[in-house]
Amino acid sequence: MKYFVQKIIILLFLSIVIIDAHAQTNEIIRSNEKIIVAGKFYYLHIVREKQTLFSICKAYKVDIKEVMEINRKKNYNLDLNEILRIPFVKSTHINVSNKTTKENVSNYFYHVIQKGNTLYSLSKQFNQSIENIKADNPEIGENGKLTIGTIIKIQKNDNSQIDEKQQNTYTVKANDSEADILSKFNIKRRTFRKLNRHIRSFRKIAPGTIVNLPKNAKQLKPIKSVVTEPIIEKEHVTNYDQIFKEYTRDTIVKSEINIALFLPLYAALSDSLNWEYTYQDTLRIMTRKEPETTYPKSRDFIRLYQGVLLAVEDLKKQGLDVNLHVFDTEKKQSTVRKTLEKLGTQKLDLILGPVYSNTFELVAEYALANQIPIVSPLSSKNKELHNNPFVFQLNTSIQSLCDNIFNHIMSDKENKNIIIVHSKNYKTLEEYQLVSDIEQQLFDGGKYWQYSNLNYSKISFEDYGNLGLEYLLSKTQENIIIIPSSKPSVVESFLTNLKILSKSYPIKLIGFPSWQRYNSMDPSNLFELNTQILSPYFIDYNSEDVIRFVDRFRYEFSCEPNDYSFRAYDFTIYFTTSIKRYGIQFFDHLSEIKDIDLLQSNFNIESVNAWGGFENRGLHIINYTKDFEIKAQKYEPVIEAHQHIETTKEIGN
Repeated sequence: MKYFVQKIIILLFLSIVIIDAHAQTNEIIRSNEKIIVAGKFYYLHIVREKQTLFSICKAYKVDIKEVMEINRKKNYNLDLNEILRIPFVKSTHINVSNKTTKENVSNYFYHVIQKGNTLYSLSKQFNQSIENIKADNPEIGENGKLTIGTIIKIQKNDNSQIDEKQQNTYTVKANDSEADILSKFNIKRRTFRKLNRHIRSFRKIAPGTIVNLPKNAKQLKPIKSVVTEPIIEKEHVTNYDQIFKEYTRDTIVKSEINIALFLPLYAALSDSLNWEYTYQDTLRIMTRKEPETTYPKSRDFIRLYQGVLLAVEDLKKQGLDVNLHVFDTEKKQSTVRKTLEKLGTQKLDLILGPVYSNTFELVAEYALANQIPIVSPLSSKNKELHNNPFVFQLNTSIQSLCDNIFNHIMSDKENKNIIIVHSKNYKTLEEYQLVSDIEQQLFDGGKYWQYSNLNYSKISFEDYGNLGLEYLLSKTQENIIIIPSSKPSVVESFLTNLKILSKSYPIKLIGFPSWQRYNSMDPSNLFELNTQILSPYFIDYNSEDVIRFVDRFRYEFSCEPNDYSFRAYDFTIYFTTSIKRYGIQFFDHLSEIKDIDLLQSNFNIESVNAWGGFENRGLHIINYTKDFEIKAQKYEPVIEAHQHIETTKEIGN
């Protein structure tokens, strides 16, 4: 009887918890922050714990499909602290939770993190302490790292908005340059910069920045000042047209496409290396060297250029008129600026490159101003990705890579022994996110205790070595070894020692794409450790298409294609075909573009946020088997059954 009573009490307790959790899921605190994007009004909603896309749309009384389309979402999944744009409907009457009143909502306004923003600069700009900003935005974390394109809330106070007439300051407008401000107020550059030492970059001052002016400075032409405080009494309306633009260009399907290719070819330097100078009396004689040589830094990019040429040739065979304009950027911003000045407002449909971050930044600004898709072909860390809706990053970021590796590992939680083998300072590395995700998934929600055949541990190899690691290994379970590092010296040292243990224990090693490029690594280590690597790129040299491409490349250019050649062929075919089918608005059809045959790439391109660009998150699972074979397949994320059930229930509600 006592056991029965205890069981009833436990069931009642669980019922209360479930009811409370359900109530929390459906209790949505409506945002009072309005934004204007391309002339349309939206609410800005920050996703909080236990909120779903369905409950949010239900609270705002809006169509879920419309919200998914506006926020470029392919599925119903949400991330904590994700920003959603919710369409504003005048006739909608929404019940606001009693936790939020008009008074405390109006105590804050929201700021989109721009390039160059730091906690220090924001504290100066808005007259708030760094401690207050961090307290109001716990997602920032102790390291104070700010991500471009994310939104933080700032407390309002009497001094947060400075009266320009009293203090002689000016709030920077969208598209204001330093030269514009100097001209408007007739002041000298040296004076202006001396008064504004808090500004990190005068080349591009972020809209909304408050700048100081000399006391006697007067505006030559009256203009309306831009305010960052609410421009209506009860609700804050911010205009984000300078961050995100709707398409205004012609979006008809194309039969003629203009492509600009920006590459550091160093043509002048290569040309200079191939002339020999001799003198006869005072006459200088120039003789062309045989055989010709190429400037070393340009060789990979020449191979990339050749891959683009073969793609253009194939596109023309399909009846598409492609005009390719090639510009040599070297690694100089000055060269790129001159090129962009000459281009002016020339109608381009696609920009490929540049490859270096300092030059890509300039061309990305030009692409945004002229609404041209721009492809970052090689970098996995693109600063413009989060606030420029025309940027496409093809190399998967470490963050997205860790997310996919984590999902791949955790898709099957039965009979596994997961071991993290790390170096002493591994928590400072980007790859540590994978470890953090695994531990959060297993322990924060208590899921670890649900799986009787799942074990997890981690060890410092430098402290305990092979003996310590062997103690953690199992002979009856599959040992999943994860090394959260892309440092060659660390990885190669660990792999050599792991190979010894693999002779006695069933081991599967999970690796990162950069491992494939280590010249000093013994390739046999990857095979003997049954290594799996998730990578955006894989070349199957037994494929008929690859064999045909290699033969053509050798015939056309009398050399071997490299990884860049294959990659260039793929992205040229993919983006040009997409524009051919859907015009410049192909952005909205990415989920439909699945039938384009590619040589090495797996493109699964997704938007990074509601007003930023797009990142390729498509991967291959490359398995180096113990039979010394390389097997690969496209990675398909697995959605757990319980997630599907929850989604179905929510739809029913």
